Amino acid sequence: MAKDSNGNEDLVEEEGDDGGKKGGSKTVLIIIIAGFVLFMAVAGAGFYILWQKMPGSPSNSATASKSVVEKEPPSKGLGPIYSISPFVINLAGSGGKRFLRVKMDLELKDQTTFEQVHAQLPRVKDTLLTILSSKKFEDINTVEGKSDLRTEIAAKMGTLFSKGAVTNVYLTEFVVE
Repeated sequence: MAKDSNGNEDLVEEEGDDGGKKGGSKTVLIIIIAGFVLFMAVAGAGFYILWQKMPGSPSNSATASKSVVEKEPPSKGLGPIYSISPFVINLAGSGGKRFLRVKMDLELKDQTTFEQVHAQLPRVKDTLLTILSSKKFEDINTVEGKSDLRTEIAAKMGTLFSKGAVTNVYLTEFVVE
């Protein structure tokens, strides 16, 4: 009970703590729910983007199959490509301190040569290792050096199979350390 301005005691309702907090607790609850919904939307979008970039995802499978088809030799004269797996070679004259990591693709004149290279792969790798391990860093450091290396590899492969069997050498990975 409270007294009014005349000194009479009246029943006056005072605002309790419950009335002020009910409105405030609803606001906090709405903010928490909105924050949770926003968080879930951002997380869902993030997962969707990551899923699209994964190589094995269903949406990328059509793209992957297209790229395999596109890598087949076009009719413009590009021959079959034989990929040589990456390997590491110590460079000559470095005392074992410098090495070369190389991966290359050999463009061949026809499918018969492709099958011959595959059948004689150890011989091909041995020849490549012999050529590459005889090179010094100074020999292969420049663009001209790499071009000369390609020419030498193609000529040496010509002695293994037939002249012109390897029409081009592509250095797809070339790291000297």
